[in-house]
Amino acid sequence: MNNEDVRVGVFVCDCGSNIARVVDVPAVVAYAKGLEKVVFADEGKWSCSVDALSDMQASIKEHNLNRVVIASCTPRTHEPLFKQTVKEAGLNPYLLEFVSIREQVSWVHMGEPEKATQKAKDLVKMGVAKAILLEEGEEIRLPVGKECLIIGGGMAGMSAALNIAQQGFKAHVVEKEAELGGLLNQVMTVSHDHIKMPAAEIVKAKRELVESHPGISVYTHAEIESVKGYIGNYRIVLDANGEKRDLNISTVIVATGMREIELKEGLFGYGKDPRVVTQIQLEGLLKRGELGDVRDVVMMNCVGSKNEERGCCSIGCHVSVKNALVLKQLNKETHVHILYRDLSMVKDEQIHLQAAKKSGVKFIRFPDNRYPEVTEEDGRLCVKAYDLLLGKELKIPADRLVLTVGFTGDETVDAVRGHLKVSANREGFFQERHIKLGPLDFPADGIALCGCAKNPKTLKETCEEGIGAAMRASIPMKNGYIEAEGIVADIDLADCNSCSICWKRCPYGAIKVSEDKKPQVIKALCKGCGLCAADCPKECITVVHYSDAQLLAQVEAALEENPDKKILGFVCHWCALGGVDMAGVSRLQYPTNGLMIRVMCSARVPIKLIERAYELGAAGVLVAGCEFPTCHYITGNYACETRIGRARKKLAKKGYDADKLWLTWCSAADGPKFAGVMRNMVKELGLSK
Repeated sequence: MNNEDVRVGVFVCDCGSNIARVVDVPAVVAYAKGLEKVVFADEGKWSCSVDALSDMQASIKEHNLNRVVIASCTPRTHEPLFKQTVKEAGLNPYLLEFVSIREQVSWVHMGEPEKATQKAKDLVKMGVAKAILLEEGEEIRLPVGKECLIIGGGMAGMSAALNIAQQGFKAHVVEKEAELGGLLNQVMTVSHDHIKMPAAEIVKAKRELVESHPGISVYTHAEIESVKGYIGNYRIVLDANGEKRDLNISTVIVATGMREIELKEGLFGYGKDPRVVTQIQLEGLLKRGELGDVRDVVMMNCVGSKNEERGCCSIGCHVSVKNALVLKQLNKETHVHILYRDLSMVKDEQIHLQAAKKSGVKFIRFPDNRYPEVTEEDGRLCVKAYDLLLGKELKIPADRLVLTVGFTGDETVDAVRGHLKVSANREGFFQERHIKLGPLDFPADGIALCGCAKNPKTLKETCEEGIGAAMRASIPMKNGYIEAEGIVADIDLADCNSCSICWKRCPYGAIKVSEDKKPQVIKALCKGCGLCAADCPKECITVVHYSDAQLLAQVEAALEENPDKKILGFVCHWCALGGVDMAGVSRLQYPTNGLMIRVMCSARVPIKLIERAYELGAAGVLVAGCEFPTCHYITGNYACETRIGRARKKLAKKGYDADKLWLTWCSAADGPKFAGVMRNMVKELGLSK
């Protein structure tokens, strides 16, 4: 469509009195009517009401509108509704632009109606400027088959496989060891409620179900050699017992489990004195009946965890109490001491704690900065521990010293991460898409995560997550397809020099390289974060609805008048915009200087847009993204942070004040933080309210 054919309609909402009480809505409507390409503007009492939506559809048809700007509340809640409305009116939903004048104006500038009205006008102008350049988009579908690969044959993997197979899909379980069972094969007992069950019996029962199910294929002594393709179209090559296997897979579940951290030799005597063992090693001794005659056992918690390198291991306290009870049940005369910093046990585990105390297990709390010391006296181990409650040091003899060691991910984590292009954290566990919004998902569609591959957890939690991951993986298999939103990247190969930056940095592996070294976007995998577009040195990548030209139009519209009084902000759609919205919902008042431009991810903001804002005389520039480490696009905020560092250096070389470029991370719930940032910017930039 030629620019001359663009016909923009602007709909400004009163939101009852939520907006109209502060903003002069008729003045904003009148202003909108004078903007370029606007052929219709209207005020609505409640624009999201059924009658108003019907009137909007009638206006679109009557005035032959081919672009729509909605000025109302936050797009995070109402954009889908208005997209559907314009779609039903015959307009492509990607030709809609949303402007928030409630959360970003009326609710946060309640005492400044004139300035609030002017800010609303500026935001509408920015919305119209972008709308003029909007292009049609469409959802993308990929076919998905009915075969699922489960990596890991522990309790999570077996639970997932059974659930997948019970739904009528085919499950392929890949296990690196000789038999299924995972870490539980090394454990003697499992505690559930007030019952202690032999781990071997639990594993045996589950293993028999898996191995006898006709819908499940099990590959032991197996490892993945290569993974190619994407959801619905994976090509997996396995080496199982020395034999090559080729599998066509639709979805993947990662259930690789965990292992104890390998302790440094000599730590508390570990590795040098056979009487010093870990909890897992103790389980093995008990299971094989090799513990021997012991009178005194000391357990020391928080070894290798809950420090600067890693957090609480989550299950160590539970394991130490469980094993202490086992020792007492085997021989009630055995003296057991548990040395702890604090006891992290959930409500359901309190029954075991009380049982341990009742059986005579002694609990000694030591200071965080004063770990016990291990020596030898009269041929026996001696543990010196400062008891916080008694306020004195104790000497405890021990025939066995059991170290409650933290956990890390399985040794296959790096290999699996490389094959699937997924993320792991510094503790060696795989990283879920989002701790709240996608706890069993990887960012890439079609790959689910469960069990101790994600973090240490109990058997009950492990099995439940295996079932949950199976349900997540089964959705696209049940539907027969996966559908991606139309906000995706597109590459113009005319100027591409095959530098490889885009496909190497894509968080989702959504950019593949063809035989001629040219990048291609697998659009069903693309999430539209825009990291590739912002980094492309040839500027040959665009993102639907967030192209460079569209964002630049917003920048220039915002700074057309009085730029030296304005702070131009780029906020990610997810957390940072959520923080903006929360400031509004909380009615947190801050100066009117800031004009926000929404992007899907902070990584979408290229240096050239920041430079352009400086060239136009902006008082300051703000880039706001998700709070570390919860970026919705995996590495988005890390990429943004790196780019902002480069931008500051580049601005300084050009003679600009790089200190006027601010970067902040904000959670969706942290309205006070965003409001505080705006107040601080206005103050430090020397702007008047």
